[in-house]
Amino acid sequence: MPRPVVRLKDGVIDAAWPDVKHEIMWQVALALDGAEEPEGATGAGPDCVRAYLRYHIYPCDKTLWGKLKDPCFLIFTLASLIPWAGMTPLIFLLIFLIIDKTDEYQLISFILQFKGTQFLSHGVIRCVTGFFLYLNCVTVPARRGFHRCDEQGPGLAGEYHVVLAGWILQVILIWLAFFILPCSHKKGRRSLNGKVELQAGGAAGRRGGYIVNLMVYDIVCFLLCVGVLIYVTSTRPNMRHDEWVVKHAFFACQVLYGLLSAPFFFFTLPLLQAALTHSTPTAYDEQGRAVRVTGPPQ
Repeated sequence: MPRPVVRLKDGVIDAAWPDVKHEIMWQVALALDGAEEPEGATGAGPDCVRAYLRYHIYPCDKTLWGKLKDPCFLIFTLASLIPWAGMTPLIFLLIFLIIDKTDEYQLISFILQFKGTQFLSHGVIRCVTGFFLYLNCVTVPARRGFHRCDEQGPGLAGEYHVVLAGWILQVILIWLAFFILPCSHKKGRRSLNGKVELQAGGAAGRRGGYIVNLMVYDIVCFLLCVGVLIYVTSTRPNMRHDEWVVKHAFFACQVLYGLLSAPFFFFTLPLLQAALTHSTPTAYDEQGRAVRVTGPPQ
């Protein structure tokens, strides 16, 4: 193995080990000195509309098979799959409005639901679809000096302004979740009785863990992609932003922004997510209150 790769591997392990160690010691401390778990959440829940949507979309006592039997969950899931340019941003806006934004895990889950999968959906998958779209508009005609990329190229499907506004809306929602994350609470995490003391290691002492470090990185990546799009627009006559060349550039910027989201992908892996974010999975009870995931009653 090349030495630079070895040094990189060792550096990553050394940086992550304090957080892995803390999670292991936390589980040991809970086994020795964990406080009794309360029967349920205390306090009043939100309004009836949000309580209904929270429980039926993110229930604390149902598995995936149980969710599939819920018409509300099915409608919400199928609506998110509608191939309309503005549907995904609307779904993300709805989720942001209904989730408990005072709970750490709910904010992290909201961020990773978009950023963690963006590497695959906007990066890898769009690379493949973009390649075949270019193949269709350049190679398929098989005529020298002729192409159909101004009609059938990547980025031309859907209303350009709707797609652009939806993309920006999603990014703004993610940043809002980032900014309010330090003010959140660990609602699903058990506490100790006090007989065992455990000092926070690594990034365990702050909300969100290492995911907060990626905020500045994500902002820089977004500004880079926007800068590329502005430059391409400036090269067009009268800075027309609705030409097919600009739409191609916007498609490429979406792909680039998706590929640059690769660091977030590792936070979606279950074991790494627990060690890097130090968050405990939560969902909602029938009153719409954020509680620890319990699973179906035995």
